[in-house]
Amino acid sequence: MRTARAGMGRAQGHVRSMERYRHSQRLARNGTRKEADRPHPLEFDESGFPIAQSRPSFGERVARLLGAF
Repeated sequence: MRTARAGMGRAQGHVRSMERYRHSQRLARNGTRKEADRPHPLEFDESGFPIAQSRPSFGERVARLLGAF
């Protein structure tokens, strides 16, 4: 009887850890960043070539990081 209860407790522990893992993976995939901070899709010119995206300056990136805290 004791071994059955111990086995069920372990199985429930595994289920809970799997749920936590799935939740953390979902957060990692979907992200928690605001829409403005997410990467934008590539834009293409009329001939189908990608248009180079401008990169924010170092100061803008630092300001965005500091604004997150």
